[in-house]
Amino acid sequence: MKTGLTPIANDNSRILILGSLPGDISLAAQEYYANSSNQFWRILSRTFEETTGEGDESRRSFLLRSEIALWDIFAAAERTGSLDSQIRSPIYNDLASLIDKYPCIDAIGLNGKRAYQGFKLYCAQNPDVAWDGMRVCCLPSTSAANAKMTFDEKLRVWRAFLKPAS
Repeated sequence: MKTGLTPIANDNSRILILGSLPGDISLAAQEYYANSSNQFWRILSRTFEETTGEGDESRRSFLLRSEIALWDIFAAAERTGSLDSQIRSPIYNDLASLIDKYPCIDAIGLNGKRAYQGFKLYCAQNPDVAWDGMRVCCLPSTSAANAKMTFDEKLRVWRAFLKPAS
C-alpha cells in the first residue's frame, strides 16, 4: 500500500489541484511532482510567469502565493510502479473536510483522467458536499506518460483554468 502526501493549502487558497497519487520518485522525496520529467512545475511557472524554484519549501511558498492548494484524490492505494493505470484498491482523501476548512476554494482542477474519475466517484459517494458552486475541470495530465498533447497544448488548457478571463 502506497500512502500519499499531506495537502498544501491555506486560508487564501482559491484553486485546489488534485492529482491521483504521487509517483514513486515523489513519494521517496516526500514532495509533490518531484519527478523532473513531470511538467507540473514548468506549467505553473510559465502560467504565472514566475519561477517555482527548486525544493519543497520554495514550491510550497509559490503555491500559497498563487492561491493554489495541492493534494491528491487518493490517500493511499495498491500500485506497482507509478502509472495511474496501476492504481488498485484506492482509499480516498477527505476532500469534504479540506473544502470545509478552506472555504475560499471555488475551483478544482483534476490533473489527469484518473484523478477526474476518482473525483467523480468521490462526489457520488458524498452528495451532501456543496460541489455545485465549484468550477471543476479535468486537466491534461502533466505526466511524461501523457504524450498525446504537446507541452504548449497542455499549457494553454492549464493557463485557461488557472487564470480565466474575467
